[in-house]
Amino acid sequence: MARKVQPGLDGPVKISTITLAAVSPTFGLATYQKRALSRTGRAQFIKQRNCLYLIIGMVLALVTFALTWRGTGDPRWDKWWPALTPIAWYLQGRCNEIFLAFYLDAFDKLRINRQPSSAVAWSTRVRLALNSYVELILNFSVLYAMLPAYMWQCGTQRPSSFADLLTYSALTITTSGGGGFVAKHWLPQMMTVYEVMCGLILLVVSFTIYTGRGLSKRGTR
Repeated sequence: MARKVQPGLDGPVKISTITLAAVSPTFGLATYQKRALSRTGRAQFIKQRNCLYLIIGMVLALVTFALTWRGTGDPRWDKWWPALTPIAWYLQGRCNEIFLAFYLDAFDKLRINRQPSSAVAWSTRVRLALNSYVELILNFSVLYAMLPAYMWQCGTQRPSSFADLLTYSALTITTSGGGGFVAKHWLPQMMTVYEVMCGLILLVVSFTIYTGRGLSKRGTR
């Protein structure tokens, strides 16, 4: 008798999963681990990971605040880049995961007749999106703090503390402006544009769809 293959455990790893792992290690790992879970199991998995990554973002922000209390853009950070690269890769990968996960999930939820892949309630989805919104602000602020000072506008408007960069990140993601700071180098400029895109995905797309679908479910009761 042929042995029954259990989905997610013995099945081959898809090329898309490998690609996701390169763009975002946490997204690739989560996609692989969720393959063998039921809808209820996926819901629990998503909620646990969402909370875990938010806590990690808070811890990294506190550590960065402690390390940069004398000011950001320390030239000595150039010598620390080999040690900081894994952290930067994690933070950027996590930002990529949030963007891709909510982007794909939002368009998946537009298919009215399709059952969601997880049993996460609509109200819970909004809470998870809010958690990810806060995490994005923290993650980008830590990434900004890793950049040398010369990448920012010269003069009195250069960010001088982690609080400045946290404010810059919070204002950027809401498209309210950068708090008077301007990125001079192309790298923080691209990061700023990407953070705005992440904010739009969460606020405009995810919240609108999740809230609308949740209210429509209540209306049908």
